[in-house]
Amino acid sequence: ADTSQVQGLAPKSNWCMPEELRKKGCYPSGCPFPMAALNILLQEDLTIRGGAQLWLYNCGARLKAAGHNVTFLLPADSLIVDDCKQIEGVTVSTYDREAIAETPDLFRPQFTELLGLANVCVTLVRQRRGLFQNVSFVGECISAAGLKTFLVAKTGTPDPTYESCFYGGPLIAKGQCCVITIAEYTKTFIVENMGVPAGLITNVYNGTDTAKFKRTPEMAVEAYKRYPLASECFAVGCIGSFEERKAQSVLLRAAKKLVEDGRLKNIHCLFVGEGPDKQMLLGLIDELGLKDNATIFDFTKEPFYVFERCDIIALPSTGKEGLPNVLLEALAMEKPCVATRAYGMPEVVIDGETGYCFPSGDVDALADSIAKIAAVTPEERKAMAEKGKAMVFREHDKVVQFEKILAIIQEKAAAAAE
Repeated sequence: ADTSQVQGLAPKSNWCMPEELRKKGCYPSGCPFPMAALNILLQEDLTIRGGAQLWLYNCGARLKAAGHNVTFLLPADSLIVDDCKQIEGVTVSTYDREAIAETPDLFRPQFTELLGLANVCVTLVRQRRGLFQNVSFVGECISAAGLKTFLVAKTGTPDPTYESCFYGGPLIAKGQCCVITIAEYTKTFIVENMGVPAGLITNVYNGTDTAKFKRTPEMAVEAYKRYPLASECFAVGCIGSFEERKAQSVLLRAAKKLVEDGRLKNIHCLFVGEGPDKQMLLGLIDELGLKDNATIFDFTKEPFYVFERCDIIALPSTGKEGLPNVLLEALAMEKPCVATRAYGMPEVVIDGETGYCFPSGDVDALADSIAKIAAVTPEERKAMAEKGKAMVFREHDKVVQFEKILAIIQEKAAAAAE
């Protein structure tokens, strides 16, 4: 398989390896491939084919292309099993997802055997199902068998129902594991609430595909065709599923306030998405008298046209978010953002530099944030847009972030192989 073309992977000419591994002799000078193959086990307990699962698939493809031995350990009904089997040279081992939740000890020999062959195991942190929680179970298998295998636990948005053992189990005390988070907020949450030492946690942002979000004159023409708003309006884009946690109603009420107090009579909220709250939002637009100030459009797989049409992007979510990709994409498209001051959002929406944050659910504060950006000069707004784009291209490029994680995996595997 031509794994250099897998979604999100860097071209082979751009592959890079950590200097520490070169010093250990794992990589000769000037050569991107390891002298000796490492054995790497990749484990996931969910069965869906979402972003995290595609990340794991990409990770396996990239590591195999770099010359390592890769094994996937997945539920038998995982939707990425067939995809993983298409990667030439990898091994795919499966287990019964329902049975392991009831009697995990029946699967201990299978897990222990695979872990015994691996220098490092990468797991995605998941919720406990019955008697089984994937990361702690893997940690217990490694510890009970006295294996040298290093455990890497990658986690997304923190869940207050999680337990400290979800991040490595008995290996935490031994320092035989590490955690990779997707936002500094997540890292802080785990340290403060789960008791995992900060030294075991590394934050690596997921990043976005910056190559897809580059503005062109042709894109602008198409954007105005797809989203035909009044040319003189101040367009505030809001992309996301129409559900309670996304709190689009907060944006509508903020728009109402800006129209009524005269600060931004020409505001137009451009909602793009789908979901159960669509009819509620349509009703609220009528109720607030905002028919000339808000429009709902269908979900799109090409959000860059939305960004191009809008002056700013708003994310008023009151629920669980993590570090939303829509913010990274908007900033990459040179659009200032306003977002809830929660989770990882303040890490990219920096007050006065790339946009403004506001307290969750605070209509007045959201209205003030929008008004601040609308009131600055075109030059000041351009400077804000350029700062946002530079930050994303510098710190949140998908390929660069992906390579950072691969470097960690290979470094831990090489150390365990010594």
